[in-house]
This record gives sequence, structure tokens and C-alpha cells, in this order.
Amino acid sequence: MTEPYTVPSFTMADYNLYRVDDRVFFVFVAAALTFCIVHAARRAFRQPQPTEAHGVHPAGDEKMQRHTLFQRIYHWANSIAIFTLLISGWMMYQPRQIPTLEGTTSEWFFWHRWGIALLLVGIVAHIIHEAFVAKDANPMVFNRAEVQRILSIFKNFFGLSKNYPLAGKYHTGQIFFHWAVAGNIFLSILTGMVLWKPFRDFLPLSLFGLGWDFIYFSRILHGFFSATLIASLIGHLYFALFIKKNWPETKSMITGRISSRE
Repeated sequence: MTEPYTVPSFTMADYNLYRVDDRVFFVFVAAALTFCIVHAARRAFRQPQPTEAHGVHPAGDEKMQRHTLFQRIYHWANSIAIFTLLISGWMMYQPRQIPTLEGTTSEWFFWHRWGIALLLVGIVAHIIHEAFVAKDANPMVFNRAEVQRILSIFKNFFGLSKNYPLAGKYHTGQIFFHWAVAGNIFLSILTGMVLWKPFRDFLPLSLFGLGWDFIYFSRILHGFFSATLIASLIGHLYFALFIKKNWPETKSMITGRISSRE
């Protein structure tokens, strides 16, 4: 019976085979940019109007809370963590490809670890807050009704239906994006833990008979999830910064408030 952790059969010369090809990153970036261009072109000709009945809302420009202080701090702390992880990760993955940035792999790994720490602290704080502090129902719940709404949005976008669902506190697309990114980050963290020995010791790899091949293939998955995360963030920035009707929502992530009319 062989040991679960065997010496890899490949040599260090084969090490680069266990990484995502650069072109995968550019394919996902191109796909994200193409989606943004197609969406902008489609919405330039027709803006969707909700076909569901509106509830009763306060009149005028009365301000109401959209994001609590905790939610805003969590959002911006996460943004800093993700940005730090992507830049430091890319500089470890492809040194010298960003001419204005310098540093050795070990120096960038130092920043990568701080990004990990900030991200994990934020996630733990978020879980504790939602479980023990938050009193309102979670508006990010993705259930069967939200699945029907997202399908209606797709049909409306492609001209297959005139129905367009009325958004609640968060648009159905925002809810879908939230869980897609959450899953992406979870898998990125999991594959990163497999790669980094201090965390790897907490994983029961030997229990499942997983050895070095699994660890090295985790590099490919870690790079793949990084590429899909970059594409997701391009879409996020597009909807937040380049869609004018979304500007009040974007501003509320700083101020926490939005008018009832908006």
C-alpha cells in the first residue's frame, strides 16, 4: 500500500505544467468585456420597465438606510483584500508583467498573506454578524422565486418575453452575483489552503488518500478561480460605475442611504 504523500513523479522542470495558461485569464477578461459591451448596446435601445405592481413607497426624496455601517465596512474591507490578493497573486504568477510594480516573489507573498488574513477576518465577522446580530431577514436569500426572476430577466433581455420582475432591496442579478462570487471565493480559499502548508495541515487530505498530485493540480484550480473572479469583478465595476441608473446604489455603499424615489 503506497503512502498518500509520495514524491512527485515529475521533475521541477515540469512544474509550470501545473498552472493555468496565461491565455485562460485573457479569455475570461475578453468574455467579461464582451458581455459588458453587448449589455450596453442592448440597453442603449431599450431600458426594461418592471411589469410587476409597485408597492406603496414614501413620496419625495426622503432618505432611507440601504446599507448599515457594518455592511459598508465589510464591503470595502473585502474590496481591499480581493484587490491585494489579485495583484500580489498575479505578481507571483507572472513576475515583471506589470512594469510599474517591483518586488520578489517572497515580498509579494507577504502581501498575499495579509490579503488572506483580511479576507478571512471579514468573512468570520460577516458570519457572526448575520447569525447573532442582524435582526432583519437576509435579503440575499437565493430561492426558487429568485431563480424564476433571473430567468425572466434573461428572457426579457433577449426579447423572448415582455415580463420584467420588480426588484426588491437588491436586484435579482445582484443576488445571483453575490452567491456566484461567494462560491468562487470559497473555492479559491480552499485551493489556496491546499497549496499553503500551514493551512494544508488542517485539511484531512491523507484521510481521502490525496497526495502531491492533488496538491499540484490545486494550483490549476486556484488559477482558474482567480481568472473567473477577475471576470466577475469586471462585470461588477461595469454595473456599479457605467450604468447611470445604478449610481445612487453605488453612492449608498459609501453614505449608507438612498432616497425613496431612487
